[in-house]
Amino acid sequence: MKISVKMTARDLFLFSMYNSWFGATGILNLIFSVGALFLLIFTWGQNNMYQRVLLIFCALVFTVVQPIMLHFKSQKQAEQIGFSTPINLTLTDEKIAVEQAGVEGDLTWNHVWKVIRLKSMFILKMGPAQGYLIPNRSIEGREDEFAAVLKRNLPEKKWKGAKL
Repeated sequence: MKISVKMTARDLFLFSMYNSWFGATGILNLIFSVGALFLLIFTWGQNNMYQRVLLIFCALVFTVVQPIMLHFKSQKQAEQIGFSTPINLTLTDEKIAVEQAGVEGDLTWNHVWKVIRLKSMFILKMGPAQGYLIPNRSIEGREDEFAAVLKRNLPEKKWKGAKL
């Protein structure tokens, strides 16, 4: 199965948000934000203006500021040469062949850490923060074929959460 992927800023933003909010980091971010909001509300009368502003910032840093920063970073990243050039993936039962701008490489299926399914894309994760993003538009009409290739070549524990 051949797949050609051209990254967009939106794809990179969604991947960055996924990495920021899922797992232990996301839980800690949420606890920090909710804790700051809790302190702000229940100590409002006892705090001076400086403390209130600091607590407001703490409550917003992971829920508003971080997503805005990730959005701008994704836009900048998408404009770079490496991201604006399409990545061509060829998935066979033997390997995953990767080609971008004439540079080729092969990965065995053992390199795939797990498969993540987001609403707008699949992520073939090769590690905690590395992966190949496969937007739905890249496999439109071939979702069943893509799922079959993954199921054939990966143990169930690596794709089970993706609900293929």
